[in-house]
Amino acid sequence: MSRQLYLLRHAHAAPGGALGDLYRPLDRIGRDQARHLGAALADAGIEWVLTSPAARTRQTVAELGLDAPVEVVPALYGGGCSVLIDRVRQLDDDLHRVLVSGHNPDIAAAVQRLLDPDSSDPVAVDLIRTHFPTATCCQLEFDQPWSELSSASLRRSLRSKAPRPAL
Repeated sequence: MSRQLYLLRHAHAAPGGALGDLYRPLDRIGRDQARHLGAALADAGIEWVLTSPAARTRQTVAELGLDAPVEVVPALYGGGCSVLIDRVRQLDDDLHRVLVSGHNPDIAAAVQRLLDPDSSDPVAVDLIRTHFPTATCCQLEFDQPWSELSSASLRRSLRSKAPRPAL
């Protein structure tokens, strides 16, 4: 059975404040974005979620409304693309559909590093390389065990279509 890895850049967050970057919450736009993505992912059957400890990533996951255990992984906050991929490679092989909620540039870099350009739509791959806004989620698919993950096909890329509130 194939495995599916969902790499999600957190939804839109409020500007930094006195509390610091780690504690920045989602704003109203971000909450709407995350709920929109949650509806699109409702039938994905995600079994496990890894998330950075940042407030905005944890809130994004909560707003998705997935029925899956959530593991907070401190190393996903600023740890880099390699740390993210290494953590994914440690997943239990009983899992087949996992979502990672994190930050850029790490999420976009992980997608780019793992994408097999020969088995993915070149237009979609080019768009991912040049534009990876908040609330973007890429579904990657591969057949190896997690520990052997080195490349994957892009199955789909989701960007929140949540309407922007009127100013």
